[in-house]
Amino acid sequence: MRWIVPLALAAITAGSAALADPEARTWRLLSVGETPAEGEAFIGFGADGVFGSTGCNRFSGGIEAAPGELTFSEAMAVTRMACPGTLGAQETAVLSALRGTVAVAYDPLAERMELRPGGEAPVLLFARMFEENVETCALETRN
Repeated sequence: MRWIVPLALAAITAGSAALADPEARTWRLLSVGETPAEGEAFIGFGADGVFGSTGCNRFSGGIEAAPGELTFSEAMAVTRMACPGTLGAQETAVLSALRGTVAVAYDPLAERMELRPGGEAPVLLFARMFEENVETCALETRN
C-alpha cells in the first residue's frame, strides 16, 4: 500500500480536508502487524487528547503532534477488565504501540491511517470511521 500524506494530530484540527470534520477523528483498528484485529478496537483524537478501545479495554491520554509523528503521554489511563486469549494479546500489542513517539502515515484515497512505532512494537493499521459507526462502537465497548 502506498502512503501518500504524513499525518499529525494538527492536521485533524487545522488542515487536511479529509480529516477536518469530526467524523474523521475516529479510526477502527484493522490489523496489528500482520494479524487482523478482533473486537471493536478503535482510536480517536479530540481536544482532550487520544481515546479508544483495544477491543477489550478502553484507554485515554494526552498526545502531542508534529509533522508525520504523534507522541503519546506516558500516563495512559486504561480500564482493567480481563481480556481472554487473543484479545489479551491484541491489547498488549496495541498499548505497547501507543507508547512514546510513533510515525504516522495517511492514505487519503483508501482512508487508512498507519501508526508505526519504533522497536519491536507492531504497526497498527486503521480505517476511518464515520459518525454512525462511532456511536455503535462506543455503545458496544461500554457493555
